[in-house]
Amino acid sequence: MIKIPALVRLSLSVISLSVLLFGTACQEITDNIVWPKTEIIYLYESPKIDQYKINSVALLPLIPDDTTDAGTFYSTNHFINSLEERHPKKRFTISKIDTAIAIDSLAIFRMIYSIESKRKLDLNRFYNSELGYDVKKDSADAIIVGIIDSCSKKKGYLIIDYRINKTRITSCNFTYYLISLKDGRVLWKANLLGEAGYLYYGSTDLYPPLDRAISLGIDLIIKKIPLD
Repeated sequence: MIKIPALVRLSLSVISLSVLLFGTACQEITDNIVWPKTEIIYLYESPKIDQYKINSVALLPLIPDDTTDAGTFYSTNHFINSLEERHPKKRFTISKIDTAIAIDSLAIFRMIYSIESKRKLDLNRFYNSELGYDVKKDSADAIIVGIIDSCSKKKGYLIIDYRINKTRITSCNFTYYLISLKDGRVLWKANLLGEAGYLYYGSTDLYPPLDRAISLGIDLIIKKIPLD
């Protein structure tokens, strides 16, 4: 058996300990690395969707809020532009819901409750509402309506150029529905997580705008909306 000198054994022990400590430290760092992610959490498509002909769609701004600081529906405009680019032969409109919401701030929430509880939209009740009246004027075959389920802001890290950089992340969980205006059936539903990140350079709490996070989620589902 070859004997290893005590000094060598000590050096190997120090090296092993250093590697262990370094590995532990790296593990702690990597455990805390959070980067913006966008993912589809749930996706549903009606098995009867082929029975519906959709040539025009009314898109409703996302509720409770997808506005920028300037007050424009940035992500909704982004959504309709993406729809028009992907489906140039179909007609898309953005229903103006400001007046309806001013009269009844819970109009969209009632729609979502109806959809989720009855698995369809109550069209009689919908068309008797201020919101439904505006949508009906668009003479659309279907509507796309969405709701923000939750939002949060968090801190994390990004690895850029082999360096770990601090970042601030805006996260949003939201749901969109494609509803037939023929009978109120839910033709399609998607629940998504959209996240956007800013690199953190100073002490100012600067986070990406909410509508940017939503738009990244929209980019992910645009090809999965069954309008082809």
